[in-house]
Amino acid sequence: MWDCAFAEPDRVPFVVPDRVLWQMMVETLNVKFRSEVQTNHELDAYNKHFLAQKIFDMPGYSDDFSHMMVTWCQFNKEVLMGRSFTFWQWFDGAMDLTKKHLRPYWSDGLIFGFIGKQHVHLILKESPSGTFLLRFSDSEIGGITIAYVAYENGMPVIQNIQPFNKKDLEIRCLGDRIRDIDEILYLYPNLPKHDAFKKYYSGRQQQTISGYIPVTLQTKVGSEPSVLNVDGNTFPASLSPDNLPDLNSLPIVPSDISDMDNDSMDQFQEALGALQIPDNEEPSNPPVFPLHNAQDGTMEYDFFYPDLLEKSPAC
Repeated sequence: MWDCAFAEPDRVPFVVPDRVLWQMMVETLNVKFRSEVQTNHELDAYNKHFLAQKIFDMPGYSDDFSHMMVTWCQFNKEVLMGRSFTFWQWFDGAMDLTKKHLRPYWSDGLIFGFIGKQHVHLILKESPSGTFLLRFSDSEIGGITIAYVAYENGMPVIQNIQPFNKKDLEIRCLGDRIRDIDEILYLYPNLPKHDAFKKYYSGRQQQTISGYIPVTLQTKVGSEPSVLNVDGNTFPASLSPDNLPDLNSLPIVPSDISDMDNDSMDQFQEALGALQIPDNEEPSNPPVFPLHNAQDGTMEYDFFYPDLLEKSPAC
């Protein structure tokens, strides 16, 4: 990109300037972003200022960067402070994620995008609880995170949910993840999230002709509760897969169970006993099993339906 954007006419082959004005650089980034994402929604002044803070490693600088010089090394050779990647690698990752998974959200102005945590704190700390915005992660390549405000003892606390990457959004789209998270209510400054994102919500899956009940993933924020809740029904957290026996250890069951010897039958019944739900904890609906526990507590859940064993044909 540097070569195409800043090479001078009639130049000596392969000779390009080693530094350019930031004003030229940021406009080139804006054009590149719009072209790659195929959108008319441009980087705004806040985005451009944060990009300058990022490449110059000046997070607290509030003045104009336009006439500062940026070098090729700052652009795509030197790694960013405290990171293992360059400015261009980070910017290109955000651009690629937007192109493949976030184009409609960006084009509709629902993603704030390039903004630092300090700025997020300033604009959210006066907002009602549950106000959130979407920003590109500045600690990961190709990630988007949700920053929201919650109040603890009357004081605002800004929370940042673990970034969603390409793989996450292939599994469950951003709109559905936003719908899942109860802690976020209003897209900054005050737009109810369902009004902003409802057109991106997926419909409920229908039961297939095979007789299987569809599996649904759901995004949750926070640590695993001692009691799991689904649609108003509670289930013991002991139903976690971590507490279930190793099914690979079960003996092979013959087609006629009466052919099992006594030792095998005892072993099989003992293992199955660990799968039973105590009488006083029997759920009225399918329990929820944690699918993934991220480092900051973000969790996804997978719905498992025990009555499939009766309704579904043999696998």
